[in-house]
This record gives sequence, C-alpha cells and structure tokens, in this order.
Amino acid sequence: MANTNKPAWPQTPDGTTDWEVVFEDADTGFIQLVAQSPNVETLRQTTTVVIDKLFTRRGDETEVQRLKAQLETILAAGSATDMAHKQAGVSGLLRQIKDARIEKARVYIERKRAGAAIDRRAGLLWKIDFLLKPKVLIPVGVLFIALISGSVFAILQTTLGPSRPAQVAEAPAEAPPPKTTEKPVEPEAKPEPEPEPKPVAKPKPAPKPTAEEPEEPKPVVIWLKTLRWPLSSMSASERPQYYAALLYVDNWDDKITACSRVANVMDRLYQILNRVLPHDSKATDAQLAEMERIAPNILNQIYKFNLIKNVEIVRYGDPRYKVAIRPPYCKSPDKN
Repeated sequence: MANTNKPAWPQTPDGTTDWEVVFEDADTGFIQLVAQSPNVETLRQTTTVVIDKLFTRRGDETEVQRLKAQLETILAAGSATDMAHKQAGVSGLLRQIKDARIEKARVYIERKRAGAAIDRRAGLLWKIDFLLKPKVLIPVGVLFIALISGSVFAILQTTLGPSRPAQVAEAPAEAPPPKTTEKPVEPEAKPEPEPEPKPVAKPKPAPKPTAEEPEEPKPVVIWLKTLRWPLSSMSASERPQYYAALLYVDNWDDKITACSRVANVMDRLYQILNRVLPHDSKATDAQLAEMERIAPNILNQIYKFNLIKNVEIVRYGDPRYKVAIRPPYCKSPDKN
C-alpha cells in the first residue's frame, strides 16, 4: 500500500508512512501549507500540488479528477475574500485523504501478517507433499509392511510354540504298601487358632466440591482520534506533540453508549490537555499520569454515571501508540 517513494517522510513502527505527521505537522504538514495560502489562486495551486504528489499510481486518474472537482466546488463557494471559510473546506478535504491513507495502511499491515502465516503453513504442506511422492512413499510402505509381518510372526512363535506335540513318558507302577499288625497311632488334634479380627477400614471423607471461579470479563478498549497539543504552537523551536487516548469500559453495550457522545469526549479531553499540559514544552510522565487520574471523573460527567473505568494517555513514540493498526474510531471488526 501506502508506502511512498520519498524516504524523508516519517515512518510508523510498522514501516508504513506516518500520515498523521505528514498532514498535521505544524511546520511541514499539508494542512499548515493550506493555512498559509494568502489568496484563492495560491490555495488552488498548493492543494493541486498535494493531490498530484499523493496520487501518482496507474489508475489514480479518476480519483484525481474527483478531488480536483471537489476542490473547485469549495473554492467557488462564498465570497472571494472569505479565505478562512475556503481554507477550512480545503483542510477538511485533505483530512479525508489522510483518513483514507491511514485505513489503507492498517489493511496493508493486516494482510502482510496474514500472508506470513500462510507462507509458514505452505512450507509445512510442501514437506508433507514431498513425503507422499511415489519415489518416497513406495520404499517406506514396503519397509513398514516388512516390519509388521516380522512382528506378527514373532508373536505367533512365542504364543503357539512348535507344531509337533512332545511325547509323554509313562509313569512307573507303584508298589503296594506292606501290611502291618500294629494299630496306627492317631496324632493329637491341635487346637485351631482363632481367626484374627479383620481391621475395619475407615471410610474416606468425601471430597469437598470446589466451585469453579468464573473468569472475569476483559475490559473493552476504545481507540480515539489522535490528540495534537498545543493546537497552535507559539514557539518557533517547539513542535506540537501527538497523543493517543484509550478509554476502557466493561462491555460492548457500554462502548456503544460511550461512542454515542464521542464529540463531547474529544472536547473534554482537550480541556484536560489545556488544564494539565504546558504549551511550550513536552509533557512529563507525571503530567500524563495526572491526566489519566482525573480523566475518568471528568468524562463520566457527560454520561451522568460511572461508564469510563480507566483512561490511558500515550505519547507518540511509545510502543502502545500504533496509529497504523488501530480500528476506525469507536468501531471494532465484529461489533460497532
């Protein structure tokens, strides 16, 4: 997908272009270039260059024509001097392109991982197919049959014995006992020993039934749109920082309820940023921890009950900040 031939563009940890920075960077982002256009003609030329720069593949001609037609519609609306309205419309058009590029990057990463799994399975099937070839299967089958036949023959020899019966020797005739006139002495009868009492086995205690503890349900995470702070940088040296906000709720129904007010949630999050984070320097770990502490109470004021259980604020560069593989805002693959 979406990897550009320009190595100077920023990359995500997954190796795809970081479109959030390409479009939103305060110094070099496409949105910033649009905001600096002094008149309508400069705005038209700047946006046309951005569109031509992004859509260079074969088959992009139809999409380029559609975007340029939409650009002309935006520039023709309103008065010729209302540059703020025209710049806002063009910025919205570029953000639509940005969101489409981010989604394409996510799909590319998922397909790449699925393809690696298919290659591993294909390697195993190739080994099995090699064993099933006639030049390998016939010798192995003959050897297996020979081993089975030898084992059966050995078992029959040891169990049945030789086929010829052995001759039985005749027993010698016993001589009759000599006759005696004396009476035989009867042996004294010995008293029979009393039987020993058998020990009574103690019954084993029945095992106590153990109740299986039910597994605790896992919380559901909600990915929100990237936060940029400060919104307008007053410093020439310090660039805006980018943050990802992760909300945790108990179940899918709570996720639907939370996402129904996502615009209010984003507004409250920016209020928290303005309250805690500085405008002229990078946020510290302690400041991020303070935002995570106060955010659930502030956000739950929107819903009038304890809906948001936990909030995580992750800065750009953290391993948990994965823009390219996140799901669409407030959606999931199997349930909205």
